[in-house]
Amino acid sequence: MAKNRWLICFSCLAFLLGSVLMSCSKANKIVEENIKAAGGAENLLQVKNFSFKYGSTTYYMSSDGQMKLTQGKDAIITEVILVDQDGAKRNCFNNITELTGHQKSTYQGLAKLRCGLFTLSHFKGQLEFEGLRKFGPKEHYLLTTHIGDLDVEFYLDPEEYKIKRLVFKGFDPSEGTYKVNHDFGPYQKINGVNIPSSWFDSKVVGTRGSLYEIRDVKLNQSLEEDFFSKLEVNVGNVEIEQGALNGNVVQSSFRLRSDTLTIGTNWTEDGIQKAGFKAKDRLILEIGGRKITVDFYDSPPPRSAYSPGSSLMIPNQRSENYLIYIISPKDKDLVEKIEPLLPIRIKKNI
Repeated sequence: MAKNRWLICFSCLAFLLGSVLMSCSKANKIVEENIKAAGGAENLLQVKNFSFKYGSTTYYMSSDGQMKLTQGKDAIITEVILVDQDGAKRNCFNNITELTGHQKSTYQGLAKLRCGLFTLSHFKGQLEFEGLRKFGPKEHYLLTTHIGDLDVEFYLDPEEYKIKRLVFKGFDPSEGTYKVNHDFGPYQKINGVNIPSSWFDSKVVGTRGSLYEIRDVKLNQSLEEDFFSKLEVNVGNVEIEQGALNGNVVQSSFRLRSDTLTIGTNWTEDGIQKAGFKAKDRLILEIGGRKITVDFYDSPPPRSAYSPGSSLMIPNQRSENYLIYIISPKDKDLVEKIEPLLPIRIKKNI
């Protein structure tokens, strides 16, 4: 009886081991085909680094698995994110933080994919083949792996072997279910290597997301030796006084239709608090030789605040700095005076 039990256990173990080996073997073959579809291992090995842009963000990748994202333009860098196999760091307006949890794992997964020129080359030996799964109108190969506490899924076209979808899935007791999808657009050939021309990012399938179109792709740039370890930003200087802040302009734009001048400052919550600004304070902005009265809000204001003739300073919902809106046709000539790092000052209206 004991011998029979042992034989049954051994048979089950052998079956499971065989299934795992078959899954890994099939996954490795798909990875090899995926690399061929991208242009072949030889072409990929020629690329030591590459970059591309979307909007004001530049994405840099090295062949050894390091990724760097910089946010800004016209020599102004407001944010830098560094990612490698050990972790992810962020510097936003000189506030340096360590990314953790799902955010860290997602960035690490994206770094491995992008550093492999959108192939699975950096995932070889780490994937399991889950068979065919329907995605859109047709079935795709599904390969899975784990990064940190996230489950990661890759959907590949069974004819072209190109990645069509990437999914990150997880759960956090404080945040609930986490799911992010990246659907990749048509592939484009650059220097013999096929990479996507875009990707669509959404948190839940079928809901509104964001389309990221890849542009200005550059291969094998001459980067500084420590480029992928440098976390510095370039946002000018901030001087804090009781009741006043000195700083610099990091961005500006003018919307002709609504006569709205938008000014991005290098002031953050830390400076606002130390200067003693409170919600609904009336402040005096000094810029380009002009003084303008500004209403201060420490949270998004009501829509009625954006009325013709008004000026307001509010937190930037997409970053950590504060924005100033000047809604007045008489001040649109300021656009010609504003340049990167132009000195500005704001103080309480006493």
